Amino acid sequence: MHNDNHSQNQRRSSDRPSSDGHRGARSGGPGGNGYRGRDDRGPRKDHGGRGGDRSRDDRGPRKDFGSRDGQGGRNGKPGGFRKGGKPGGYRKDDRGPRGGKSFERKRGEGDRSQDDGDERRDFREPRKDFRDRGDGPRGPRRDFSDHRESGPRDDREPRKDFHPRDDQPRGPRRDSRGSGHPREVFVDGKLMAAPDQGDGRDRGRGRDFGGRGDRPRDGRPPRRDDGARAKRPNSHHATSARELALSALHQLRERDAFAQDIIAKTIDKSRLSREDRAFATRLVLGVTSTRGTLEDVIDGCMDSPDDAAPAVRDALALSAYEIIFLQKSPHAAVDQGVELVKTVAPRAGGLANAVLRRVVRAKEHFPFGDPRTDIAAYARLHGFPVWLAERLIAELGPEGARDFMVASNEPAPVFVSVNAVKASEDEVVSVLAAAHGDPTPVTVAGRPVPGCYRVSSGVPLLDGRVRRMFSQGLLLVSDATSQAVASLVVGDEAPASFLEIGAGRATKTILDQSCAYRRFGRQISDYVTVDVHAFKTRLLQERAELYGVTVTEPIIGDATDLDALVGERTFDRVFIDAPCSGLGTLRRHADIRWRLRPETIDESADLDAHLLASAAAHVAPGGILAYATCTITHEENADAVDQFLATEPGSDFEVIPYENPELGVERPFFSIPLEPGGPDAHFLALLRKKA
Repeated sequence: MHNDNHSQNQRRSSDRPSSDGHRGARSGGPGGNGYRGRDDRGPRKDHGGRGGDRSRDDRGPRKDFGSRDGQGGRNGKPGGFRKGGKPGGYRKDDRGPRGGKSFERKRGEGDRSQDDGDERRDFREPRKDFRDRGDGPRGPRRDFSDHRESGPRDDREPRKDFHPRDDQPRGPRRDSRGSGHPREVFVDGKLMAAPDQGDGRDRGRGRDFGGRGDRPRDGRPPRRDDGARAKRPNSHHATSARELALSALHQLRERDAFAQDIIAKTIDKSRLSREDRAFATRLVLGVTSTRGTLEDVIDGCMDSPDDAAPAVRDALALSAYEIIFLQKSPHAAVDQGVELVKTVAPRAGGLANAVLRRVVRAKEHFPFGDPRTDIAAYARLHGFPVWLAERLIAELGPEGARDFMVASNEPAPVFVSVNAVKASEDEVVSVLAAAHGDPTPVTVAGRPVPGCYRVSSGVPLLDGRVRRMFSQGLLLVSDATSQAVASLVVGDEAPASFLEIGAGRATKTILDQSCAYRRFGRQISDYVTVDVHAFKTRLLQERAELYGVTVTEPIIGDATDLDALVGERTFDRVFIDAPCSGLGTLRRHADIRWRLRPETIDESADLDAHLLASAAAHVAPGGILAYATCTITHEENADAVDQFLATEPGSDFEVIPYENPELGVERPFFSIPLEPGGPDAHFLALLRKKA
């Protein structure tokens, strides 16, 4: 049977059909018809009526092929021998012997047929289709012969590739961008991934090559090269750090949670490298802190901003943050942004590409105004709400507001505190140094902070040895100013009793007891905490046990009514870690900036006034009432203290001024502004109750 598995390019021009439709007739041989070369070839088998009507009963079976030195089938010589030395048959065609070897004939004058007068037949006519694949008529088969010998085929009809078959109207044009740029659809008014409409490989086989279309070639499967190209995976994908950051942003939006809580549960527990986790953390905090500005930019770069699904907008915001605020390469940011969008909406890659390219162009005009004269452009430049930028200028002045906003967009410096209750400083510092943390002692407002060290970044904290110290309660992460506040509250004389209001998750509790142990050689024996949240109090107890600090009585309740919680008890130290707007910690609590409202500040100031009034009655004579915040507004800081001192309960107290040894000046309160490269902004007022 004719073997069609040989390459079409192995067929010689002499295998083309003659004008009368026969293949087997050659001059000098049976049915001599003007063919040159192997003129003693026997008749061919009938292939569906296209190869003639002669039988093959005069042909010997092909068994072997001789060489070209006179033993092979050349010029009428036998084409080999059968077993037993009997003459062999002749080859069916000249495509070469089995095994892939090809007969390359070298034509010469001696190879021409006996009839030198016959003109050489033009073999460039369309060949008949010799494959029996149905009763219907077939068009001419595309010629795959070697045109280097035969020259151009000028007599062929124009190729019909890529034309619609049967003159039927064509459907929608296939997306030539392929799987790398899928399409999107709108579902319930939101841009989402389109349903799968079949594999792109199947849709791509409707091309018309000589009328073959999608039909199999001689019953064989489709060409493997087409499928291989379609199955090749996309070499581009978003980095793991960006994908993890995007997942955290989804959870923030869906759960209305806080960024640090989500980071602790996702990024910090991931198996990414330390560098990737640090980068993912920065992306989450950065996008969260500038979200409002990013949304405005994205809306301006979309034709229909409300049509993008929330998950798509999360990915766009992440890439827009890299372009505008991190100054990343536009090409890399757009490429990664498209891949991020495709992870949540595979058909929205085209939308992401268009929007992010517009963001790149819009960056040239950002912040869309003159920041020196336009307050909106000034706020947009730093990723702040307009009302908050105006408030900061009023509170801090133009220069102070600028420094504050610049510092708020920087990565927060990393400070740690050695827990003196369970570890020595030399032990902890040596481990931090081995982890390439470069620990450095810290000074705040002219005073050294005992046990406080600044490390190079958050990456060393992910070292296994350092993590082990955290798990053993030897080390605590806390801002340097917060540690300075704890040191000032504990004081130089050991208090016999201590009441902490707003204890939260025990950070200040651990700092207070560690400071007392370092300074006095023992912890404060009577240490009572109060917090309105039960879950925070449970967490406080767990952390206190881990760090080995003493909490004699954790109380859950409203501190504005301390009489109901502690009765008539008084304490040597009453520490109000006041709830506030938290503007001094924007670098660490990225959620605050866009969740905060102007009325929130007034509400916090009012609550703090009630806490001061409630706590005043529970300070022992000669004792100290400490009032601390982590914000920079006058209403919550100095104004709140002054208003308390003007009340009847406050008249029994006097201010203990803070002296800065470096500057040699004395100020009524301890107040640290937020500046680039520095610690967080905190405020502390120490009030002594008159005896």
